[in-house]
Amino acid sequence: AVSVGAVLEPEDVVSQYRLHAKEKGIQGPAAELLCKPAAEGLQVCATVLLEKGWRYATHADKDVVAPTTQLTGPMSGFQTKEVDGMGRYWVRELDDGLEGMVMVKPDALKQLAPVPLVVAWPVPGIVIAWVPGNPSLDQVLSVGVAKMVAESNHPISAKLYRFDEGEWAVWGEAKPSTAD
Repeated sequence: AVSVGAVLEPEDVVSQYRLHAKEKGIQGPAAELLCKPAAEGLQVCATVLLEKGWRYATHADKDVVAPTTQLTGPMSGFQTKEVDGMGRYWVRELDDGLEGMVMVKPDALKQLAPVPLVVAWPVPGIVIAWVPGNPSLDQVLSVGVAKMVAESNHPISAKLYRFDEGEWAVWGEAKPSTAD
């Protein structure tokens, strides 16, 4: 049995991958990523976890149906970080083909805090989460997310999401700081 994870990608990932596959001479099911719409603006895509690293699952992977792995460990791979005088937040930057599992199984976030967190997936391999409501912290982290998205050649989303009442919804959108 293969271990299946999940990553998040922008909405156009399937069509972009199809073009990429065509350039490489790949056609048919292997050119079609195994993704489905997640929260607004995002697709959740299955990954096949390899001995070292991971790869995207495609429709050619007959044994891949849905993510099978769990986020394990004391904090599901998140590390606690601090913004001086403002509070803490959590970052997961393992790029292990599992960062989409947070969206698939949001219960993993309960290990970080008992309240609904704001979560961002700005670029591949990185998830940022925090307890919203502190305007200074909200702003610093939003600006950080916006900057990551702006500087990436593979941006995922500048939107900030929150799992509330059983579904993921957009909580806000990160914008670059105007106070420069």
